[in-house]
Amino acid sequence: MIALFLLTLPAAVTRAYHIQLRVPQRGLLNWQRQLVSRAPEGLTLNDSADISYFADIVLGNQTFAVLVDTGSSDLWVAGTVPHSTDAGLNVTIKYAGNSVTGRVKQNSLNFAGHSIADQAFLEISSDAQHPEGHGILGLGPSSGSFITRSLPSATGATVLDRVFAQNRSIPNYFTILLGRQKDPTDFFRGNITVGEVLPDFAAIVDEPRLAITKVPDSSSDDQHLQILLDPDGIIGPDGQAIPVESSVLQTVNKKQATVVLDCGFTLPQLPRSVVDAIYSGFSESEYREVPGIGGAYVLPCEQEVNITFKFSGKAYPIHPLDMTLEPLSIKLPSLQTSDGQKACIGTFQPFTYDRGSSPNYDMVLGMAFMRNVYSLFDYGDFVKNSTDLNNPYVQLLSITDMVEAHQDFVTVRLGGIDSTGTRALKDTTFSASSVHKTVYYIIVGVVVGAVLFAVAIFFLLRARKRR
Repeated sequence: MIALFLLTLPAAVTRAYHIQLRVPQRGLLNWQRQLVSRAPEGLTLNDSADISYFADIVLGNQTFAVLVDTGSSDLWVAGTVPHSTDAGLNVTIKYAGNSVTGRVKQNSLNFAGHSIADQAFLEISSDAQHPEGHGILGLGPSSGSFITRSLPSATGATVLDRVFAQNRSIPNYFTILLGRQKDPTDFFRGNITVGEVLPDFAAIVDEPRLAITKVPDSSSDDQHLQILLDPDGIIGPDGQAIPVESSVLQTVNKKQATVVLDCGFTLPQLPRSVVDAIYSGFSESEYREVPGIGGAYVLPCEQEVNITFKFSGKAYPIHPLDMTLEPLSIKLPSLQTSDGQKACIGTFQPFTYDRGSSPNYDMVLGMAFMRNVYSLFDYGDFVKNSTDLNNPYVQLLSITDMVEAHQDFVTVRLGGIDSTGTRALKDTTFSASSVHKTVYYIIVGVVVGAVLFAVAIFFLLRARKRR
């Protein structure tokens, strides 16, 4: 997840790269509100440059802008929340990027139309990296909650567990829709709903139920909202499946990668071989160490990149505007390719932290993926003392139309003039498949040559005998 730096997937041994948070600016948000063409139900999110999504919550009669994060489970805020009850505990919440430490307190909370009288949260001191009035709201499974482990009573439960527990009539699910700030055709910032779906996207309830894979009991604190990708479930820019082999021990079919859906992670994290297959085939693409980002591909901003993910037989194409990122949008210096073209950063990057020797997931599909789907997360029996005994699952509704997405790319990156036809993949003459074909033809040629040589010798000897 990206917090006042980039954080994600709570873990004691992992470290991710850091990006300074861009706190929402009220002037920008007011301008965005004028562009919103849909008025769905639920809690509207504030999109900060497509690198973080904030929700306004009311904690102890005070409003906080919190980054929503499906990759963690706890609520913390920077600053003082008046009239809070002190639980008498200091807790450290650990993320892949870093950690925050503070005092566990309780106060009333209003979130997405639901009220909790005494929600447990972490109150930390504000500073330059943790601005007062901001924080993080974790929406992941409670087994990953550092607060719940320290305060195991019912009052120490996570926000969603408290919401579901106090009203058994609410279905145990929440939904997330993320907006795209520079999208010229779809003007919405994003939404969260709890126990209901957005009317414009009601078709999500008919989508396949993708079972959330469970980690071993010994790793329950590493449980995330994770599902299995189909075999050959990533279609690369050349239209061919990208080979993937799972590193997760409990996965039966190793051709199925386990992917975490994490709306707090700006840049999806994938194995290096997969990232290479996505970006390395384009002219002027280059893998570099980018300050503030880590290892990533850099390629011309005018290069359209198209890939598709597959879950349960359904295709989920990725908008080309989500495949590369302009450095200035995250306050990084401008970049150039080796031949001087304006360069963008490939948003799908190799893992920037160590997952350990026995990882429970193969990929983290963050914001760049999740902007292309409307997501429903059903907690089922994840919720403590729940009467819902169903297994937890995810439903994904594709919201990216590739014809429209291509035109969006032409409008935003190419100034309305479609020159994508002049930018093809590199010559693949010496690709693995081509090499195999070449070897085949060489072998055939040698065999045919040997046969012809033998026939020639036969006729030569026969002619000599006749003499």
